[in-house]
Amino acid sequence: MSRQAPPVLRTPRLTLRPLEMTDADALVRGVGNYEVSRWLSVVPYPYTHGDAAWFLERTIENRALVWAICDEDGLQGCIGIEDGLGYWLARPAWRKGYGFEAARVVIAQWFTDTGRRSVTSAYFQGNERSGAVLRALGFRPTGEAQRKARALSQDVMATEMAMSREQWEARLGFTVFTPRLTLRPIISADAPALVSLAVPEVTRGTASLVTGWAEADAREWIEGRRWGGLPGFMLGIEREGALIGAIGCGGTPLSVMYFLGPDHWGQGLATEALSAFLPEIFDRFPVTNAIADHFEDSPASGRLLEKHGFRVTGDDMATSKGRLEPSRVITYAVTRDTFRVAT
Repeated sequence: MSRQAPPVLRTPRLTLRPLEMTDADALVRGVGNYEVSRWLSVVPYPYTHGDAAWFLERTIENRALVWAICDEDGLQGCIGIEDGLGYWLARPAWRKGYGFEAARVVIAQWFTDTGRRSVTSAYFQGNERSGAVLRALGFRPTGEAQRKARALSQDVMATEMAMSREQWEARLGFTVFTPRLTLRPIISADAPALVSLAVPEVTRGTASLVTGWAEADAREWIEGRRWGGLPGFMLGIEREGALIGAIGCGGTPLSVMYFLGPDHWGQGLATEALSAFLPEIFDRFPVTNAIADHFEDSPASGRLLEKHGFRVTGDDMATSKGRLEPSRVITYAVTRDTFRVAT
């Protein structure tokens, strides 16, 4: 029985599809950039149409587990997992989170074969962006070795990485326990509690909650914010089995947001939730910083952010479904190195 071509895979922003011979021009433009090829083992520099044709013919004929990474503007890179996970992105596609997004869905596809117990990868030392992506996916270092960098015509030290099926599966969920709280993925059954939490004191401080909305509207809000392994989700904040708020992140740069019902203000619960959430997002996602903001008339939110290492970066105008007019917000940022767990 002949081997099947790899399936088309989709993420919120990307389509991963089998390579085609017509991709040659895009490959030359992308991996032909020295800033891309210098971090790869087998890619030569300069990279010619002949190189692209040879690679495409071999990959298509063998139906190798290699995909074109495509966004709305077309091919932005390649990713494969045949002999270990490896990928490259064209220079204009850097710093968009595409590598993490594409790798996550490819690894999920890899482990659909129940006989596969692990996956390996490696990155050249100095390529810290790739190292951060691999660590966020769940890979752990297994050693170091010299690897040929064809574009550099020399051997380069590489950090070798591996991840077991068990490590991957542990990464799929997102539930965090604190002394008083459980942070867990928000689900449709939370809609009635969410409706009760959407009182004016809360909706005025959020961008998307609506006072007096129907349960159907709350379920739609939840559906757009389910945990799926990528930023763009909310976790329910639960205390003694009851939903009392939510916390989440999304966007680029990564923005942190949260809310609690008024009955739970002033008890240190927001501090407890944010102190548990921030280390998780810096561990799970290859981001170097996070941002947040609050409306000017909510100074308590500013104090909470500053307790966790956020610093004021400026101000802006923002809208809220709980306010009649746009209002001034104070903006903040924190880095992976400066955030702290507050007590």
